[in-house]
Amino acid sequence: MLKESEKARADFNVDTALADGVAVVRMFLADRLGLLLQGEEAMDRIDDAVRKLIEVRGPVGTADVVTVLASQVASLLAASAGPDGDPEALFDTVIRTQVDMARTMQKTQRERPEG
Repeated sequence: MLKESEKARADFNVDTALADGVAVVRMFLADRLGLLLQGEEAMDRIDDAVRKLIEVRGPVGTADVVTVLASQVASLLAASAGPDGDPEALFDTVIRTQVDMARTMQKTQRERPEG
């Protein structure tokens, strides 16, 4: 999971917290079939990986929240991509768009005259 977070950090040039979130959603997207076939067992594996990541990064209590939110994001991406779509590609596009928009807004704020 840490490797996936570092990859996301490099892919999107974002901070560690956002990269961790991207890595968790990517894990759900990658294991969609496992979640359908193995159900609770696959969810337990993902939950364990998220807990390990959170233990390295911060309070353990946040692992459940991160897992639930990532699961919801992955479900929404799959639904948005449609039956023939690629939810992983959609996720990459959404993250890149959001990061670019945030950077543009920050630049605009910095360049705006005080007053």
